[in-house]
Amino acid sequence: MAKDEKLESRRAAAWEAARACADLLRRRFGARRVFIFGSLAGQSPWHARSDIDIAVEGLAPERYFDALRECWALLPEGMELDLIPLESAPPTLRAHILGEEEMPIEPTEALRREIALELARLERRVQSLERLMSRWTGEPDEFALRSLGSILHDFYTGIERIFERIAVRIDGDLPAGPHWHTDLLWRMMSPWGESRPAVIDPALGSRLSDYLRFRHLFRHTYGFELEWERCRPLAERMAETFRELRTSLMAFLDSLTGRREP
Repeated sequence: MAKDEKLESRRAAAWEAARACADLLRRRFGARRVFIFGSLAGQSPWHARSDIDIAVEGLAPERYFDALRECWALLPEGMELDLIPLESAPPTLRAHILGEEEMPIEPTEALRREIALELARLERRVQSLERLMSRWTGEPDEFALRSLGSILHDFYTGIERIFERIAVRIDGDLPAGPHWHTDLLWRMMSPWGESRPAVIDPALGSRLSDYLRFRHLFRHTYGFELEWERCRPLAERMAETFRELRTSLMAFLDSLTGRREP
């Protein structure tokens, strides 16, 4: 099967699963409104690692994980789902979900909007970590470390989503193979032909690689095996890392705008 045919087949399967999830959320979990958005809905390019983005309104917080688990059971193999409660979505993301702000047609401006949405979500993760750590009076226990690990995991996942969007919209290519997560990060440290300059410098890339390695650890270990001394440097540097990343991304986007201008 040709590459384009595979993409279209994957998208068709994703639509079928997304509709089934939407029906489940309304019928079994009493959701008032369900929105399918993101690349599946055409708000950004669909690619080989696109997932399903669904926002839900009226889902009781205590039933969120039950709903997520049952929705995941409906997904095709290799497909992932991001289920977002609309009530807690950042204002910029909420407007995007509801279609109140149209995605720009020009690729660089569309990328700028996508990155802004992801940065808003990352900032929420930073704030969540700050609130979590402010409650500690000593070394965190196992349950606090599980929460910390989840935030650190989501932090790098959001960063990687930004890098994927750059690779799709600007590079026109996504790394493949078993080491694609690392390959994508390292690619962001270098120019991509004449299409773009480096997105981040090696110092920031090296720091981000620590979060990437932690995410791998978190996905492949038990929560009780997390150690505070291993997590602590990542937690304490997360806010600073986020600010440096945001500065680098804004400079990168400005450089793309400069390349467009005559």
